[in-house]
Amino acid sequence: MDADIKALSDSLIYEILNALGLPKTERMRAVIAPLFCKATERLATLGIGFDRQVEKFGFSRAAEWILPGFVREVTERGAEQVPPEGPLLVVSNHPGTYDSLLIVSRLGRDDLKIITGDIPFLRGLPRAREHFLSLTQDINQRMNIVRAAIRHLQQGGALMLFGSGHIDPDPAISEEAATHIDLWSQSIDLFLRFIPETRLLLTIVSHAVAAKWARSPITWLRRKSLDKLRLAGFCQVLQQLFFPGSLYLSPRLGFAPPVSVEDLQRESDCERLLPAIIMRAKALLNDHIHWAVSAEG
Repeated sequence: MDADIKALSDSLIYEILNALGLPKTERMRAVIAPLFCKATERLATLGIGFDRQVEKFGFSRAAEWILPGFVREVTERGAEQVPPEGPLLVVSNHPGTYDSLLIVSRLGRDDLKIITGDIPFLRGLPRAREHFLSLTQDINQRMNIVRAAIRHLQQGGALMLFGSGHIDPDPAISEEAATHIDLWSQSIDLFLRFIPETRLLLTIVSHAVAAKWARSPITWLRRKSLDKLRLAGFCQVLQQLFFPGSLYLSPRLGFAPPVSVEDLQRESDCERLLPAIIMRAKALLNDHIHWAVSAEG
């Protein structure tokens, strides 16, 4: 096996242990690895291919290249409103699985950087990792990431983050999606205030998680709701890796018109911008749900 593929495959084993709530020890890894090696090696191979696509054709085209292995089609609206240049803050919900790839593929901004958690798999992709700002638990490192994100916006780049900073329920499955918007991070406010010329682009993704996995009894293995959501997403992707072609989704992706800081300030009844942003995001979510239902009809 290619050394790069093996390294990526090994990193995914620890992600599986984390999703299952098992101890991330070498002994447990040795037990789990043979059971999941087919899936992890396939995803590692796709990861290497994705990385090469990033180098040859850019971030957006690479995302378009990898998606057909997991989704049948992507229905979107509003992408024509995305500013092609200039500082842009993209904020989305986070149902997981391939939501970031969906957004990247439709934004068309190869200067995009995404704030994520610390994911070893991404660190193993030398070209693609330049598009990710990975947060660890170290406070000094987190501050460095915030500074890097601010510099990127100041230089006219596009920055994306997930509003709540963790996995959210898919709006197509759960009515709790709106309550997770109430948990969106104050960092959104911070970025907009540091670079007031930045435009805000709100995004909603739905139909990214299969109902059969979201409601599967296997999620009972985890107690916390966030862990249940993460496990459902992992199981879905594992099915697609073990049995290619057995499950294809048709996700929905909606972009709101970009909004300026000045517009948000006019809508705010306090110094903070976040309440106005949350109000706009909930309106987008409600509109998105109605649109997605009509699209199915």
